[in-house]
Amino acid sequence: MDHASILRLMHCPALAAAGEQAPVLRETHISWVILAGELAYKIKKPLDFGFLDFSTLERRRFFCEQELALNRRFAPELYQAVVPITREAHGPSLDGRGTVIDYAVRMRRFDERQLLSNIAARGQLDRALVRALGQELARQQAAASACYPDAEAAQAGSPASLRAAIVQNFAQARGYALQPAEQQLLAEVEDWTLARLRQLTPLLVQRAASGHVLDGHGDAHLGNIALVDGRVRLFDCVEFNPGMRIMDGIAEIAFLCMDLQARGHRRECHWLLGDYLEYRGDYAGLALLDLYRSYYAMVRAKVALLREPAGNPDLAAGDAYREFSRYLQLARRYAGHPPAFLAITHGVSGSGKSTVADRLAGAAGALRIRSDVERKRLFGLAPEQRSAPGDEARLYGSAMSRRTFDRLAALTEQIVAAGFAVIVDATFLQRAGRSRFSRLAQRLRVPYVIIDCVAPQDEVQRRLQQRDRQGNDASEAGVAVMLGQLARAEPLTAREQACRVEANSTEGADELWARLAQGLRRPAPAD
Repeated sequence: MDHASILRLMHCPALAAAGEQAPVLRETHISWVILAGELAYKIKKPLDFGFLDFSTLERRRFFCEQELALNRRFAPELYQAVVPITREAHGPSLDGRGTVIDYAVRMRRFDERQLLSNIAARGQLDRALVRALGQELARQQAAASACYPDAEAAQAGSPASLRAAIVQNFAQARGYALQPAEQQLLAEVEDWTLARLRQLTPLLVQRAASGHVLDGHGDAHLGNIALVDGRVRLFDCVEFNPGMRIMDGIAEIAFLCMDLQARGHRRECHWLLGDYLEYRGDYAGLALLDLYRSYYAMVRAKVALLREPAGNPDLAAGDAYREFSRYLQLARRYAGHPPAFLAITHGVSGSGKSTVADRLAGAAGALRIRSDVERKRLFGLAPEQRSAPGDEARLYGSAMSRRTFDRLAALTEQIVAAGFAVIVDATFLQRAGRSRFSRLAQRLRVPYVIIDCVAPQDEVQRRLQQRDRQGNDASEAGVAVMLGQLARAEPLTAREQACRVEANSTEGADELWARLAQGLRRPAPAD
């Protein structure tokens, strides 16, 4: 099929009868999509890019079937069938009676306004939707098939396969007439990426052996995610190249975070990463995040160039080149992190700690780790899953509390080692717990601050009662627990007061972050 054939296909009887409106054509660098009534037909272009080969009819049929099977994992309600395109007297047709000349994937059409890319462009990517996205990605990965690639072989999911994809990205970009500034930046990004890959190869091998390489999506950006019947649904996964789909699970969230940052949604990026990690628990994968974010930024940069002929003399003046340059600069930014810090919250249940920590995480680019979530993870419960009445003594006993704070300390070390700031969300009402994290900050050589969350007691009680009625929060502490906390609380010492920052959950994120940033400039108290 070529473009002229696609235009004729849009007039075939099957599409003409599909709805009151005329069919609409959408085009990408590798496919055509015809929207007709309540259906959509996706047709692959007869191309061979090396990383993708749709050059023969048989290959296009095979990859249509792959697309159907693989995407049903993510959005079974959207993907319906592979249908033949036939040659008939009036031209190409979907009626299926003539000689087969191509194939299409038939899908249920959804409201394009519900694409997350369009929702984000309207400024409606709210906090609840970001959390639902993180939860859905974690859920999909929990159900995905683990792969165990040979580290030395250039097979999907191996370090050798990743290296080959990285090298191909840069080689294809250099095939275009780049300006000197972009040539230099491209070389810098390539040097950093390959050096970082060599450094992280042992970790990639270890994670592959332990089941962290998954058969995933491979192209999880906001334009390939939609709200369908009120649920977050990924679609259009990579079917044409297993090496771009089978990767360490942290790659999926890396792509989404990169995409959010590229679209200017910095806070939503930090929230999404934190939410995904709360549900998935894969904090060890953070060390790989920036390698994958840079890799996917280069993928998008290369894809922008592929929209233009390699010999185009006016390449640098076009939109595709500007998009390439923007993604290339983003790839370079992942070579370094802003300085990390360690903050802990302080306050009774219901004082607003989690709300404050969440707002600060978005504003400061930090990761929030919650004692309520990690306690439940150790107990085998999901974040919002309610514990059984008979489990209260074990779940909230002293032994589980020690295990929980051991885990919080270990996660803090992992997060800081990966170059990220961390906010530890717990009551920290006992001096020993606070001192432990103050000493940890000194050992890790990062700034330290105590976020002291305050609220009137009647407001605290109201919040706890409302939270108990809703039953959808990781914390199960009620009024009785809060009163017990008050009775046993040990006040901040004079040294601790020196690094205290007061916070209230009614304040805005920017105001909170401005005060926290000021507090981080103070030296950590010595114990």
